[in-house]
Formats: sequence, C-alpha cells, structure tokens
Amino acid sequence: MAGKDFFFLAFKKRNPDLALRTPEATRLMRATGFNKPQVDQFFDLLLKLQEQFGFQASQIYNADEKGVSTVHKNDKVLSLKGRKQVGKLTSAERGRNVTVIFL
Repeated sequence: MAGKDFFFLAFKKRNPDLALRTPEATRLMRATGFNKPQVDQFFDLLLKLQEQFGFQASQIYNADEKGVSTVHKNDKVLSLKGRKQVGKLTSAERGRNVTVIFL
C-alpha cells in the first residue's frame, strides 16, 4: 500500500492539478432522481397547476432547503483543482436527517 510519502512527495508533484478534498455526501436516491425526465415532469406539473389556479409570477416563491444529517463525515478524496463541488455517495440507512427551509 502506498504511504503518505508517496502521495505527498511523488504523486502530488507529478499531478499538480489534483487536490485532496472532503466530498459532500449525496444519497443514492438524490443522485439518480435528478435527471431530465424528472425535471420535465416537475415543470409540466407546475405549468398545469399555474393554469388551474391562475398563479401570477409574483405569487411564486423560491425556498432553499438544507438537510443536515447525523450520518458520519466522509474521508477526503482526490479531485481536480478548481472544482466547486465534489460528491460521494453515502448510505441513507443510518442516522437522522433534519430539514431546514429558508425563504
């Protein structure tokens, strides 16, 4: 198994575009559920409700949802430098999830 000397002295020197980062935990259902058919279905339903109830654009609000999990923290992973977000799949079987909504 490669040791710390290999990674920090040799490997990083040969690959300066890589960085050691902590990934954001992503549940499998979230990773697979965000796709074009699901997004299209959401906007079709939104349009249908807008036509049914006559919502004006000024009556539609955006809410930001943040789930705070009690599941373990992820280990660091290698990623290209400059990436805004690094993800890693995690199990949703353990811990609790607390949802906070911001308007």
